[in-house]
Amino acid sequence: DLSSNNIQNIYCKDLQVLHQMPLLNLSLDLSLNPINFIQPGAFKEIRLHKLTLRNNFDSLNVMKTCIQGLAGLEVHRLVLGEFRNERNIEDFDKSALEGLCNLTIKEFRLAHLDNFPDDIIDLFNCLANVSSFSLVSVYIKRVEDFSYNFRWQHLELVNCIFEQFPPLELKSLKRLTFTANKGRNHFSEVDLPSLEFLDLSRNGLSFKGC
Repeated sequence: DLSSNNIQNIYCKDLQVLHQMPLLNLSLDLSLNPINFIQPGAFKEIRLHKLTLRNNFDSLNVMKTCIQGLAGLEVHRLVLGEFRNERNIEDFDKSALEGLCNLTIKEFRLAHLDNFPDDIIDLFNCLANVSSFSLVSVYIKRVEDFSYNFRWQHLELVNCIFEQFPPLELKSLKRLTFTANKGRNHFSEVDLPSLEFLDLSRNGLSFKGC
């Protein structure tokens, strides 16, 4: 746990030990460090079980640059975002997570972020192949659709604000957790042929029929 250590820059030499002595199931929590720069290649060919980056970046541009610095990382679970009472990033755009295309990720979570673009689908193009995708406490104006292009097996949407229930067409999805969300939660049509588990608790959803 390296959180709250005033880490501002990460260079290749700082992570050299992880190249020389790779550790199985290593998790790295860098939250609450004011990171301004990650040297490209610093994380190349490093394997982590979990990497947590929350409340690290004071602007969207810094976040983009640092995500690009993660290129080559292989991580089972990546957590990005902020904390409820610690907010730095004011606006997101479609390019915010483009750098994730250069990582190998199994599970992804985004937490406590607001002011997404009007349609967020393009934001997640680099995460189409993760097995588990999670949004926690985010405000989303509109979702055109979560379509067949995403190969997610588990989708978790918790404590989010939606202006409408997102249309879901995900042929690979096995687990859907949609709990404690707020907004105009009129249940939309879904096409989830592989679904095995469904949790729609604490949403106040309304249904036109079954």
